[in-house]
Amino acid sequence: GTRSQVLELAKAKRITIADSPDAPHEERRRLRGPSEQVPHDANLFLDGKLIPGPAPLVLVYHKPKFVLSVMDDDKKYVDQQRRHLGHVLEPRYVRSGMHP
Repeated sequence: GTRSQVLELAKAKRITIADSPDAPHEERRRLRGPSEQVPHDANLFLDGKLIPGPAPLVLVYHKPKFVLSVMDDDKKYVDQQRRHLGHVLEPRYVRSGMHP
């Protein structure tokens, strides 16, 4: 889901965390909110059902002024050579399909 959808799920206390995917309900704890740091190997549950796959990588970046919040500029603006996140982030993030 989107960030706002996940935020609403967290506020509604529908997301739980456990150390193992088969942890009983008693060993799961509720996500405290969007500011909680979740380990990359945590098992997340939505309404008691395991969410498959690893947690996505979230990159926090303080974007410089006058840098567009896009990974690539529209073709019609290429001649303007506007700076965007694809220019300032490490190439591994650009290649991985990262999006703002």
